[in-house]
Amino acid sequence: MSLRLQAAQVAWLNTKLTLDFIAASRTWIDEDLISALLTAGVVDANVRGADDEGATRDSSIGAGILPNALRRPVNAISIAMSLGVPRESARTKLAGLVERGVLVRTDGGFVLRAEVSQSKPFKSAMEAFLLATVEFVDGLAILNACGARDGDRVVTPVWPVAGLATRLMTAHVLKGIQHARSLKPEISLTTHYVLLWLSHLTGSALRVVQEPDAGRLGPLNPPFGPVSVIEVAKAARMDDETVRRHLGQLEKAGLVIRVAGKRDINLPDQTLVANWLDFQSRTILGTQQLVRKLYVAGVIVDRPSETIRLF
Repeated sequence: MSLRLQAAQVAWLNTKLTLDFIAASRTWIDEDLISALLTAGVVDANVRGADDEGATRDSSIGAGILPNALRRPVNAISIAMSLGVPRESARTKLAGLVERGVLVRTDGGFVLRAEVSQSKPFKSAMEAFLLATVEFVDGLAILNACGARDGDRVVTPVWPVAGLATRLMTAHVLKGIQHARSLKPEISLTTHYVLLWLSHLTGSALRVVQEPDAGRLGPLNPPFGPVSVIEVAKAARMDDETVRRHLGQLEKAGLVIRVAGKRDINLPDQTLVANWLDFQSRTILGTQQLVRKLYVAGVIVDRPSETIRLF
């Protein structure tokens, strides 16, 4: 396998991870994309891992293991700016999250309320993201990529390291989102989200290389080719007209083209492809760093021969 193809496959796995992360975050923030990502940034700063031997799902889910006073506050406005959320929009969203009791505002910034991190919706979102993490690590192991070896897996049961795993994965995802935004900072976060879904649904990360082949990712059934507006809207959990408007903006920016009534990433644009290949190279470096951290933290271990229960 060429290094370029492996970089494309790792980029595809990262895109899937990011979309799974956003989907999990939105489920407990009333499907609000911006509020979900702002809250994720706060959790990234607040959450701590639980590594005691007797930890369980309820006691070790993550941020809830620390009282409010012991968590590290975060300047959420800085997070908002790094994500490209306008300052006033961020203030409004954050005020709403405080009013709803999701966040607590302190002199040093925002923290996730301890009671929230023990709630059923939050735990369900965490479980979904942990499952996405398992799929991500399994994919890297299949590829023998970024330091993950064939047969490696996420430790089971996962709950004793759930908080730490989530913190590392959240930081990785948010860093990727911030870097992707830096390539086209004039495009809004929501428009980037639509672009991310389009690139995933069209398999564009795999198609930018000269050997467009799913290869070892075949069992994950990555899609290839143009898709309809309705398909993007359904996947993104947004209404058709909103998605159509964002795709129109991306088309004007030269990032998206129409193919037989459907939409696709503008792969004929060699400048765009060159930027994408550079992004994939950066992604593989970031993923290598993540895998090292997951190994050190005991989140990734060798897979034993027997069948194991994840949770």
